[in-house]
This record gives sequence, structure tokens and C-alpha cells, in this order.
Amino acid sequence: MTAKISWFPGHMAQTLRSIDKELKLCDLIIYMLDARAPKSCFNPEYEKFCERKPTLFVVNKVDLVDRAELKEFNKPNYILKNSTRNFSSKQVLDKVNEILAEKIARQRAKGISPILRAVVIGVTNSGKSTFINSMANKAKTLTGNKAGVTRTKQWVAVSDNFWLLDMPGTLYPNLENARVAQNLAYIGAIKDDILDIVSLSKDLLLDLIKINAGSVANRFGIKETLNADEMFSQIALKRGCVARGKVDEIRTARLILDDYRSGKITKKCLDALI
Repeated sequence: MTAKISWFPGHMAQTLRSIDKELKLCDLIIYMLDARAPKSCFNPEYEKFCERKPTLFVVNKVDLVDRAELKEFNKPNYILKNSTRNFSSKQVLDKVNEILAEKIARQRAKGISPILRAVVIGVTNSGKSTFINSMANKAKTLTGNKAGVTRTKQWVAVSDNFWLLDMPGTLYPNLENARVAQNLAYIGAIKDDILDIVSLSKDLLLDLIKINAGSVANRFGIKETLNADEMFSQIALKRGCVARGKVDEIRTARLILDDYRSGKITKKCLDALI
């Protein structure tokens, strides 16, 4: 395993303080989890928020894993979402109305038309902004397949009486669990720029073999019996990541990580490694 991974820039600490402040304006928390490693996406820093407000969990990017891996998330307070397709906001609105039924009934009894507000939280690159755009049926927030795209808070109207607050993603101030940190790095929740992606990609190859033997060999057309360095070199040769007779390590590492993150190597969930 690579050296200890740690990434908690100043804006993340500011985000936690901002969530704490904005929460009093919200009726609900929508908590985004990445289906490739949902347990690793549970941020201990969010527990204090979930104790204060009802929470709806959205397990995103389920198209990148075998749904059989997500049985325990098939519960009333969870929604499974495909990352590549928009979906009807009705599914979420129905859940929100169900969770907040008592508040809605109280306001209607007073003759008030309920206006509901929810804050969307999650680790970086979990798909919060894409989810909000899907709900609003319009690209209103910045999105990208990398960590740290959203840097400021933004209120987005889904309808006249339902608003979502998009917040930057945050990790933990101290990623003490090395396995969780590794999983988050694999799925792109930690910026590649601060990582040794060559070592990370080799670790990923070994971990993928643990949870789905043969997946790496099948994807790249190499032997299953190779060690990590040999696999890495063979993948470079197979994919043409060689210049002047030398392996282009950075290009090879990015290819391996991109293939995994796009679901091309395996559909197994990384939580099996915890």
C-alpha cells in the first residue's frame, strides 16, 4: 500500500463550518454516496449534521457496480441512482414528502404552502452537482469527474416549493483508516495531483485481483500470475504507453485508474476490501 494519504485543504474546513451554519435553514439532508465504495464515503464529520436533521441517502453511480453488491442499501431511506442517466425528480420528491410528512401536514393545517429546503452533502466527486442538475433538469452547477470542482455554496430551485443547497465536498480532517483512504483515492475522491498515481495504480491492480480474480487479466489481455510491476509493464506495452523503449509510467497509471473509474475493469464494490 502507498504512503499514508492525507488531503484536507482549508476550503473543506470552511465548508464544514458553512454546513453547520446553513443547516438551520434546511429541513432535510441529502447525503450522496459513491456506489463503488459507499461505506468509505460515510464521513464521520457528517454524523453531527445527520443527528440534527432527517437524512435521505442517495447511492450514486450504481451503473459502475453490480447491484447485488448494494443489497444493504435497498432500504426506505436510500435511493439508488445511475450516474449516466437523468431520472425523474418525482422519485426523490416522493421520498422527501414521505420523510417530512409531519412538517408538511402541520404547515398545510395552518394554511401555509410548504417550502422545503435540503442541503446536499458528500465526499468530493460523489456526484452532488450532477444530482442537483438532474433534479432541476438543467445544468445550473459546475460538474466534473474529479475531486474539488464545487468550491462555493449555491442554492438551486427544483420547483417553486423545493430548493437544494449544493455544497463543496469534504473528506475527513484525518484519514486514519488507510483502507478507506485508499478506496477514496481509487474512486477519485482525492485529487490525483497530490498522489503518487503510479504506486496508487499498482495498488489498485492488486486490490482488484483480490475482489475479482481475473478482472485485470481479462480487461488488458495479460497473464493472471504476474506481480504488480509486471502487470503494470505489460499493460503499458499492450496499450502503447511506451516512448523510446521506456514505459510512460504516468500515462499507464492514468489509463489504469480511468479504466477502473469508468467501470471497465470490474463491477465489484471496493467495500469488500474493508
